[in-house]
Amino acid sequence: MNSLAIALDAFASGDLAAAAACFSDDATYREVRREPLRGRAAIAEHFGAFHARRREWRFTLEDVVRDGERACVVYRFASAGGEGQPWRERDGCATIRLDQGGLIAEWREYEG
Repeated sequence: MNSLAIALDAFASGDLAAAAACFSDDATYREVRREPLRGRAAIAEHFGAFHARRREWRFTLEDVVRDGERACVVYRFASAGGEGQPWRERDGCATIRLDQGGLIAEWREYEG
């Protein structure tokens, strides 16, 4: 299994440490309306902080289009509102570039 497939399975199962391990040492990770994160360590720290909030969430993969070192991932992300609030859901996609070793070198998210 390649690193992109491993990362997507890890996101879907909630294993953010395993997802972070699929990024290259100098990867860039960009979420909508946030400053880009640079490097696997920063990405792992971000994922760890998200996990530490302990809010329930779901990542549902809808489609993957891949051509060599480029991919586009379409997904649905949902998070629990807390204190009886409804879940918040959003559609998203990410463009991904893999490095020569097959690790994720760039992940850039789009909302919509």
